[in-house]
Amino acid sequence: MILEVGCGPGANLWYCAREGFTIFGIDGSNTAIKNCKNRLDNEVPGWNGELAVGDINKLPYENKKFDLVIDNECLSCNSISNSEKIILEIKRVLKTGGLFYSRTFSTDTWGYKTGQHIDKNSFLPSEGPLFKKGLIRFTDKKDLDLLYSNNFELISIEKIQRTMMNQQKKISEWIIEAKNK
Repeated sequence: MILEVGCGPGANLWYCAREGFTIFGIDGSNTAIKNCKNRLDNEVPGWNGELAVGDINKLPYENKKFDLVIDNECLSCNSISNSEKIILEIKRVLKTGGLFYSRTFSTDTWGYKTGQHIDKNSFLPSEGPLFKKGLIRFTDKKDLDLLYSNNFELISIEKIQRTMMNQQKKISEWIIEAKNK
């Protein structure tokens, strides 16, 4: 069973359902969950799982339910202290030996240290591709260790990067793969 936190309109869940996995998705947006359900119903008839509007700080699932949890930049929309709590929730619902895939923006990303400073490395960016997207937490390597290695066995940490504005601006993201201890 697979859970995606902050599943949005369901691109990852669509792929997993299409491959035959039982899927669960949670998002704070009614519209996102409605769009996800419509897409799954229309494009993957008979998909198995459940979608919920909810708070990822208090996941509505029993302990050790999931084989895999996906975070595709959902946690990056939370402060470091809130992300620590969410990661504990993810650990709680992930089976021992289960995998956690997380993708989050690095401090090398255009928009870091612009706009309103909210918390450690967290801003309401005033420029870049994350402008007007709400709170964004940009993560440095030290914070990755703080967030992930205390709770999980790290399998790999990679960084991917692309450019914008004729290679003048960078978007840099961490890709974290971990196993629940």
